Amino acid sequence: MSALDGWREEIRGLIPRGFLRRDQGAGLFVSDYPRHGEEEAVSSALREAGYTVEVRDGLAYLDGILETYRALAKRLPDAPVKPTEDFFWLYSLASHLQKTGGEPTEENLPLLCLTMKLLDAEDFHGLQRLLPPAVAEAQRKHIPLPRAAGQMILRALNERKESIC
Repeated sequence: MSALDGWREEIRGLIPRGFLRRDQGAGLFVSDYPRHGEEEAVSSALREAGYTVEVRDGLAYLDGILETYRALAKRLPDAPVKPTEDFFWLYSLASHLQKTGGEPTEENLPLLCLTMKLLDAEDFHGLQRLLPPAVAEAQRKHIPLPRAAGQMILRALNERKESIC
C-alpha cells in the first residue's frame, strides 16, 4: 500500500469528473477536472481539505500543504530494518533517515514528494538511483532530512520482501 493511496482516495472523492494521475513534475498529482467545469468549487474544496492547487492550461497540479504532510508523518510507525542483499544501500539510507530525520518542513518537501512518488510507482531502482544524490544535496544545503521518507521506504521494502517470499 502506497502512502499516496489515502490522498488519492480523498482527492478522487472531491473531483466529480476527470482523471487523477501521479504528476511527473514537482507535485504529487495532476488532474483535468478544470476542463469539465466547476473548477472554482472543486479547487476550493481541495484547498479546504489541505491540498495546494495550481491550474495551468486546463490541468490542475495538486500537492499536500505542509500540515497535510506533517499529519501523514505523525501516522507513520517506525519500520523494522530487515536488509537483504538487493537494495542494501537503499535499506541503509532509509534506516539513516528513520533514525536521524525530522518532521516535514517546507525545505524537505521536495525530497519527501520524490520518495512518495517513486514508492507509489514501486520504483525501487529509481529510489536507489535518485535518493542518495537528493539527500546529499539536502545535507550540503543544511536542509533537515525527512524521517517519514525513511519510514515509508523501509515499510515498502519490507512489504516487497514479504511478497517475494
